[in-house]
Amino acid sequence: MNTSVMLGVTMLATAAAVRLLQPEPIVASTQPTLAETVPSAFGEWKEVSSVAEQIDPARNADEPSMDRPYDDVLMRAYGNSRGDVVLLTLAYGRNQRQEVKIHRPDVCYTAQGFQLVSRSQVSFPVTGVSGRQVEGMRMLVSAPGRTEAVSYWIRIGAVFTDNAWAIRYHIFQQGISGRAVDGMLVRASQIVSGTDAASPERYRLQERFLADLVRALPKSARRQLVG
Repeated sequence: MNTSVMLGVTMLATAAAVRLLQPEPIVASTQPTLAETVPSAFGEWKEVSSVAEQIDPARNADEPSMDRPYDDVLMRAYGNSRGDVVLLTLAYGRNQRQEVKIHRPDVCYTAQGFQLVSRSQVSFPVTGVSGRQVEGMRMLVSAPGRTEAVSYWIRIGAVFTDNAWAIRYHIFQQGISGRAVDGMLVRASQIVSGTDAASPERYRLQERFLADLVRALPKSARRQLVG
């Protein structure tokens, strides 16, 4: 049997196995919504109104008919006494599948007209309920009239990653074990300008904001954000 035939047989067998071992979806619980559990004030931050329209993680201009991967989305603006305003987006998907899963923020932003200026990995000063370190990304994006500094992480099941292949592999691994996985996008951003646009202090402020947020949550909601 030549290599191409063997590969084809392997792929068919894998697809059949995944279908047969499709995990039962995570059933909707009676737990409160993100809007109910995320406080309107915590640490030095209070919810404020904002004229800045937030980038909707559930909207992808390139794929307008794509199944939406989120069961709950929260978008708010928070401010402190020094005049800093942080835009917060939380997007939760109960059942992550190969074909429907969390949208990466860089893809969402570029699909909605932004240019990706820079992107780098970062370890957030936050640990999950299980004690795992939270790994995510810093990103600077720009569109006519708007530049945004963004910090985010994506939790898929037990891993923190926005690597498409790593996500697919984790979903596959859990699937053949009969376990469904959920997913959460946590994103904080600020509208910036001029020489301040790429300032490391901007990202440190966002990281402190996210750490304060996680600490302020009840354990069930904290587990949703950081596992």
